[in-house]
Formats: sequence, C-alpha cells, structure tokens
Amino acid sequence: MDSHKNTEERKVFHLKAYMKKQLIEELSLASSYEFDKIVKPHAEKVGKRMGNYYTPKQVRFIFDLIQAYKKDKAKD
Repeated sequence: MDSHKNTEERKVFHLKAYMKKQLIEELSLASSYEFDKIVKPHAEKVGKRMGNYYTPKQVRFIFDLIQAYKKDKAKD
C-alpha cells in the first residue's frame, strides 16, 4: 500500500535569517573552515551580515553555493 513511500529521507530547510553556526549545522558541514572555503570566494555577492545574522536572501544564495559544492564533491 505504501508504494509511494520514498526510501530517502529529506531534511526540510526553512528559509529564514541564520547565524553562521546555525547554517553550518543546518547544511551538515564539517566545520566553520569548510563554510568559509565555500562562501569567502563569493563574499562580494553574499554581502555583509546584519549583525550576526545572514538575511533570508543571503541564506538562499549560500544554500545554492553549498549544494553546488556538495554535488561537485560527490562527482570526485
């Protein structure tokens, strides 16, 4: 009866303002170093944080960067 049941478990990502540490946890990154390695080359496009938080628009851009990085890493 459960033929539509997906065996892969997907984590839901809520688009909202996040602190750097929260993003690292939500995106399942190993460390702050890995986050910086991915995001710093695009710092101009990401923009400055508002206090300690990235805005939802920045979070969306960072999410896309990290997803692309993980896909490239999986190919290797």
